[in-house]
Amino acid sequence: MSRRLLKFLPLGLGALLASCSTIGYAAKVGPQTISNSQLHTELREVSSNAAFDALLAKNKSPVFGPNKKSYSTLFVDNILNRRITIYRILQVEHRLNITPTPLESQLAKALTVQSVGSQATFNAFSKAYQNQLVSDTRAIVAMEAHLAKVNLTTSGVQSYYSSHHASFIDVCSSQILETSALEADAVLAKIKAGLSFAAAASKYSVDKASQATGGAVGCGTISQYQQVLGPNYTHAVETLPVKTPSQPVQISQGWSIVEVTSRTLIPFHNAELSAANDELSHGSALLNSFLARQSRAESLKVNPLYGRVRDVGGVIQVAPSKGPGQKVLSQYFTPGLAN
Repeated sequence: MSRRLLKFLPLGLGALLASCSTIGYAAKVGPQTISNSQLHTELREVSSNAAFDALLAKNKSPVFGPNKKSYSTLFVDNILNRRITIYRILQVEHRLNITPTPLESQLAKALTVQSVGSQATFNAFSKAYQNQLVSDTRAIVAMEAHLAKVNLTTSGVQSYYSSHHASFIDVCSSQILETSALEADAVLAKIKAGLSFAAAASKYSVDKASQATGGAVGCGTISQYQQVLGPNYTHAVETLPVKTPSQPVQISQGWSIVEVTSRTLIPFHNAELSAANDELSHGSALLNSFLARQSRAESLKVNPLYGRVRDVGGVIQVAPSKGPGQKVLSQYFTPGLAN
C-alpha cells in the first residue's frame, strides 16, 4: 500500500519531565480545545512504545532529549500538530455529515498498522491508543475519499479492480545475477544450449539469496517490482512470456537474466484493501490542499509554551518559538510549566 498523509510519522517539530501540570489548554482549534491533559496523555502513550520511538528517531524525530528525562520539542510539536490536524478534519466531517464506510474503516486499520512499522509495534500501544490511532486514520481516509469523490464501498472498489486488472497481477520471477554483461551473456548461452534456468542460477548466479532457490526471487505486483528492483527488471517481468529467459538487463546490483515463472490475477477478496488504497492514491494531495485552506478558515490559538502559530509549508500550525530566551525551548519542552 502507498503511504497516507498523517498515518503517524511526523508532520512537522524537545521537555524536562518535571511535575507535569495538566491545567489549561495546549491549543484551541476553532471552537474546540486540546487540553494539556490530552496532550500529555498522548505524549506518554507514544513515548512508552520503545519500538515506535526507535522508528521516530530513525526518521530524525527523536522522542527524547539528551536523556530520558526530557522530550524533544520536535516530538511534542509533531504530536500537537497532528492532533490539531485531526480536529480540523473532524470538524468539517461533522458539518458535512461525512461518516466512514465499513471498507474505509478496514482500510484505516491496515494503514495504521503499516504506518507504525509493524503489527508488533502497533500492538505495543495500549488498546485505548490503538483505537485512537485507527479512529484518526479513519477520519483521514473518509475525508480523502470525500475530496476525491471516490466511492469506497465493496461494490465501488470492485468496479475499480475490474478495470485495473493489470495492477493486481501477481508475477513470480527468477533471476541469474552476474557482475558484467559479458558474464551474463555466457550464462545465457549455456541456458540456450540446454542448461535449465534453475541449474544455471544455482551454479553461476552471484546473488546468494536467490542462488539457493534456483534463482527464485519471489512474487509481487508490477508496482512492487518497480519499488524494489527498479525499472529495467520491472520492464522484463512485465513484458516477458512465461518461462522465457530475458536478454541480460542492467540493474543496480549488476546484470540480470530474468525469467517469469507465473502470472496470476490476485482474487478480489485478497486485493480489496489494496485496490481501495490505489483508488485513493491522489487523495493525499487533495487533503494537503484542503488542510492549507482549512487552516486559514478558522482560528488557531496555541499555548506559548509549545511554540507559536505560523505558516509552515502553507499550513497554519505550531512551530518553535524564537527570539531572546527561547533558544532552550527550541530543543526542550518543560511540561511542568504548562498552565
